[in-house]
Amino acid sequence: MKAARKIIVSLILGILFGWAIRSMNVSPDLNTSILQYLSMASDIFIKLIKMIVAPLIFASLTLGVINIGDNAKGLGVLFGRVLGLFVISSVCSLFIGWFVIDLFKPGLSMTAVGQSLLASGGGAVASKFDSNQISLAHFVQETIPDNVFNAFSGGHIIQIVIFSLFFGVALTKISPQSRDVIRTMLDGIMHAMFAICNTVMKLVPIAVFASIANVIIKHGFGVLITYLVFILEYYLALLIVWIVIYLISLKVVGRKVNQLISSIIPPLSLSFATSSSEVAYPAVFEALDEHGVREKISSFVMPMGYSFNMIGSMVYFSFAIIFITQVFGIDISFTDKLYIFFMLLVTSKGIAGVPRASIMVISSAVSAFHFPEASILLLLPIDAFADMGRSATNVYANAVMTTFIDKWHKD
Repeated sequence: MKAARKIIVSLILGILFGWAIRSMNVSPDLNTSILQYLSMASDIFIKLIKMIVAPLIFASLTLGVINIGDNAKGLGVLFGRVLGLFVISSVCSLFIGWFVIDLFKPGLSMTAVGQSLLASGGGAVASKFDSNQISLAHFVQETIPDNVFNAFSGGHIIQIVIFSLFFGVALTKISPQSRDVIRTMLDGIMHAMFAICNTVMKLVPIAVFASIANVIIKHGFGVLITYLVFILEYYLALLIVWIVIYLISLKVVGRKVNQLISSIIPPLSLSFATSSSEVAYPAVFEALDEHGVREKISSFVMPMGYSFNMIGSMVYFSFAIIFITQVFGIDISFTDKLYIFFMLLVTSKGIAGVPRASIMVISSAVSAFHFPEASILLLLPIDAFADMGRSATNVYANAVMTTFIDKWHKD
């Protein structure tokens, strides 16, 4: 909660600072200097984020493949059903987010902001997305690494994901002793990246202050209205997801689901307030046990859900990518969007449980598809508010869908 408060305070201070500088009519030289220092603070944050994305995705995604390989032995049918349900639900949530933001198009009112960010060094991008970038030939060239060290040094996230998947599968086929040694090493790397990530995330309030102040100084308060509209539309999409899941649960498990939802309100509230789905895990697990869900089902489905069933995050990814294309005037075809969303779907599985994981995933997409780096700055001021809804939605979806599997899987 303290982190959320700091971000809210920094957001307010950034708005007030931007308003003060804008209303004081300072000299052009001073105004330029202030903007340069604000941009420097934001740029440092972006570089620190990009620094840890590649090793974090490699270590965590490889570990995930190893653990799934271990857990799937003797549980093939259950594993297939759980994974299938989570993949389908993630895809559906992506489309719901895509539909809502395409319907309202909030980014179109911020095109001037996008052009300003590009002009100030936020990274150039063509107004027409090059479809050749994702042709079959380019797909093979970009996704299959010819040199894994080049993939890491060049920040080619898609290639790192592919290598991590191959490497993880290969590790499930070697001797348990050798696998455990590598697993321990990867676990150490992952937790080291977590430690760096936690340190970097302490700079979020500074980055939020700098980014929102920069925008206010340049464009005034009109930008805030667009941000507010974005958040309201995002929560509308989440509400649709909640309703769809609830209606399906009524059909699958009946009105007993009302008792479950009532019992998980406290952990849902905690997850919303802390922007963390992990803090709700013990309480939700206990509620499922009281609800009559078999422990062998909940103990298998819930951990998988925390890695593969980030429905709230999927809604946000579609929102964020479409919003970026609207703000920067990037023209992307339907099939191009499908490919980008597919890669987000895969990449997000590698950093489940990471604080502010969405920033990591969006950062990898920005790098992989050559969007302006300023896209991250564009989303920073509202990410904390979106994260609260994402976390609560992930907890709600994992809890309810565990009852689906318990009802579905009989042995």
